[in-house]
Amino acid sequence: MLVAGAAESAEKRPEFDGPSQPDMNRQAAARYAIADRELNAAYRKLAAAASPDGKARLRAAQRAWIAFRDLDCEARAGSRGGSFHPAAVSLCLEGVTDDRTRTLQAELDCEEGDMGCGGVSQD
Repeated sequence: MLVAGAAESAEKRPEFDGPSQPDMNRQAAARYAIADRELNAAYRKLAAAASPDGKARLRAAQRAWIAFRDLDCEARAGSRGGSFHPAAVSLCLEGVTDDRTRTLQAELDCEEGDMGCGGVSQD
């Protein structure tokens, strides 16, 4: 079974197919680790293109987003206390991290004059 985001990855993500629950937990964690690397790459590119004030705003926003992401996935992940819980948290983290990567990438791809993005490059 493929989870959303895998098709857009530059790095191939492992299948999420077991056969055992510990295998699925490891696979989900590996998928999230790849998503996190992709997020960090997009963040570094955007930070490098940002103005000094934009970089400070981006850093503050990213730190707040990470705190929210972690709390939100822990709250939403099912099977608390069960063997699937680690996989559920990792799959949630993967999905929201992919969404954030797309958001940062859209900021990088912003066209000149588009007032809906490009804020980090401005003071």
